[in-house]
Amino acid sequence: MPTPATHPKTSVLVLERYAADYERHLRDAFPTLDIHTAATLRDIAIPLDQIDVLVAFGVAIDDALIAGARNLKWIQSLATGVDHFLKAPGLRSQTLLTSARGIHGAPMRETVALLILGVTRNVERLVDHRHARIWERGEPWPLLAGKSALVVGSGVSGSAIGKLLQAFGMSTTVATRTPRAVEGFDHVVALSGLVEAVSKADFLIDVLPGGPEYAGVVSRAVFQAMKPSSVFINVGRGETVDEPALIEALRTGRIAGAGLDVVARTPLAQDSPLWDMPNVFLSPHIGGYFREYEAHMMPILMENMRLFLAGRGGDMRNLVPH
Repeated sequence: MPTPATHPKTSVLVLERYAADYERHLRDAFPTLDIHTAATLRDIAIPLDQIDVLVAFGVAIDDALIAGARNLKWIQSLATGVDHFLKAPGLRSQTLLTSARGIHGAPMRETVALLILGVTRNVERLVDHRHARIWERGEPWPLLAGKSALVVGSGVSGSAIGKLLQAFGMSTTVATRTPRAVEGFDHVVALSGLVEAVSKADFLIDVLPGGPEYAGVVSRAVFQAMKPSSVFINVGRGETVDEPALIEALRTGRIAGAGLDVVARTPLAQDSPLWDMPNVFLSPHIGGYFREYEAHMMPILMENMRLFLAGRGGDMRNLVPH
């Protein structure tokens, strides 16, 4: 079996803003690699048909790249979600696809904390008052302790969020396609029973990935079933939500508020009513955008590269069937 030191030249394209960090680690560990870097699609200098390995976030690619890289053997997604790659018609069945699953638990739970507290403590009012030099206590804020949360999505991030909410003193329920015991949750319900389950929750937290099977899962019926005092949080994918129904629920007081890190279309349209709603707290898809990202991602990339070069594609971490 060949080793990295004797393996024929493998051409790697790292398509990422911080590609130099990945290049440096790969070059140190695997000096025989032929590594190319590009910050954007426009910066790619290698002929597409010469790429053996692509390392990239899905949002950075288009089908012209995937289709043009007709000798592509492996894609290492730098994100947990791989829906952008799976949607590319040019993706070949023989191309290995691996994800970054496992590194987003901590950042997702911290983002959920930001969004929940941003809504419930009306942080935008505090900021406005600071700039206006107004020292006013306003209305008292609601405790999270004793409240209930329903998390939709039972992966690594969902479990991390559940444990955080338990630390806040909240009761936790997870909705999943395959009901089973999940760490961080007091109760488990089937995703098919979401409408019934949400009627008992103070917070509905969406951690669902993209893909046709989850499109519109958080539907108009879900918002209609929620308590008027409840809050919706989304750190999953915007496409999992019926956004017009969400806007209507917020406008009419059907629900009390929302904290959104993702929306149906990015960037959020300038004419979207979500910008001006006082009961909405927005963050621009920064849930997984943390300073230590490369350090968390590198072990997965390095291990998978070692296995790939050793001809052990089937043993790579986070293989995604397609």
